[in-house]
Amino acid sequence: MIRSAAIPVLLALSATAAERPDLLRFTNGDQLHGTFVGIREGPHAVWQRDDLDAPVEFTTERLRHIVLRGGRPAKPLESLSHLGLVNGDRIPGTITAIDGDRITLDTACAGILHIPRQQVAIVSPNPLGGRVHYHGPFSADDWEMAHPAHPAGVPETTVETDTNGEEAEHPGKWEFSGSAWYWQHKTPGTALVRKSGMPDRAIVSFDLAWKNRLAVAIGFHADFAPPRAKEEKKGNKPRAFVPGDSSDLPRIFGNSYVLQMYSNYLMLFRTAVTDDGDVSLDRVQLNNNNLRLGETGNATVEIRSNRRSGAISLFIDGEFVAQWSEGEHSGRDGSGFAGKGSGIGFLVQGNDALVRISDIVISEWNGMPDSARSLQIDDQDVVLMTNGTDRYAGKVTTLDSGANVLFQGKHGSFRFPLADVAEIRFARNSLAEPSDPPADNMIVRLSPVGSISGRPVSGHASMIGIVSPVVGELNISLDPAVMLDFNSSNHFIDDWDADF
Repeated sequence: MIRSAAIPVLLALSATAAERPDLLRFTNGDQLHGTFVGIREGPHAVWQRDDLDAPVEFTTERLRHIVLRGGRPAKPLESLSHLGLVNGDRIPGTITAIDGDRITLDTACAGILHIPRQQVAIVSPNPLGGRVHYHGPFSADDWEMAHPAHPAGVPETTVETDTNGEEAEHPGKWEFSGSAWYWQHKTPGTALVRKSGMPDRAIVSFDLAWKNRLAVAIGFHADFAPPRAKEEKKGNKPRAFVPGDSSDLPRIFGNSYVLQMYSNYLMLFRTAVTDDGDVSLDRVQLNNNNLRLGETGNATVEIRSNRRSGAISLFIDGEFVAQWSEGEHSGRDGSGFAGKGSGIGFLVQGNDALVRISDIVISEWNGMPDSARSLQIDDQDVVLMTNGTDRYAGKVTTLDSGANVLFQGKHGSFRFPLADVAEIRFARNSLAEPSDPPADNMIVRLSPVGSISGRPVSGHASMIGIVSPVVGELNISLDPAVMLDFNSSNHFIDDWDADF
């Protein structure tokens, strides 16, 4: 086995952006660049390198995952339409039929699929409302470390000798592993930032996991304008950056909104940096700022913001939590909106507050204030329309030949054009219980949205065959795939390996 520090970098250095090598990671933390060749009986993953005479095989039980083409799809999916299964899979495709027993999906990656209706928790023909600007992280590209004491970049080493011959400790860095960013330091200090990607009307969604007490700040619509401290103006040494001090947030995020999330409460701030480099911080008022997230846990966080109207909403695990209105501060062009940029960032603010960030999606927002999940009930289906205001509870019966959803509600029968439906959440008591994943389970992760699980049985560099416990045998095109995940755990603590 080859340790990651000893891997030759010739392939990585010679590869262009269009010719990124694949990356194989083992369960013990070793990694290997090269080319994924296919799957053989066993199952075994077949791997090729220029410095090997012949391909080699690895049993999939020894593998954590394979990142394809540096996390870039050969051809991303053109539509966000998908089905969400009770086992957590999201299968992208166009819904072509619905009846009492099954739902038919026409997919670009696996052909036409007939899926038992009781296995489908959600139908999303028009999710999010706009195109995806970012989905990841499948590689460390496009992300940076930020710290006010190191405007040119956080050093790679953790300790250096200063001009007086004394050792000066550098702030810690976020670590990238697999498809997630980890903060595992005893003390906070460094922000993880992406300086572009947020449109004026944006949805930012990510999975957040934490150990010990949660204390994290999320900056959005940030421009990362650099401050100039009063000490610097006088020629003195600038004061130390204190991550847990809210007044220091403008020094990281510039002109931005910053959401602070703790285990039991939340706060939203406006941060600002003037042309002269002066910083300011204002709290945005909220009637109820309570949270119940616990000392250790995980959650899906979704922030919806509209620079033009000043609306900001927060959802956790699909449930509405809070809404702020910045209308009086934001003009029609958004000039009064505190967030002047298109970046996002994450900053841990507490000691021994370990954090993992994964499954980040940045997309355009059509202004819909909530999701059908926030209204999901046990005995009725919920249909949410794309206008974001109309929603109906009742029974979805069929999809007719004109692509209309036939719906039976309390006040009569309805016919909804599928093009006007954002999502359908099926009644909880109509759903099957999720089954345990099969032995040698693998997840094919797709871009910009989609994940399909099953046992791999065959395949080559552009196509892989799996047996899904829900759909049966599938041949999946790897053109939109970004990762083959062989040992993905549903228990987030299991993935927090100190050595990654």
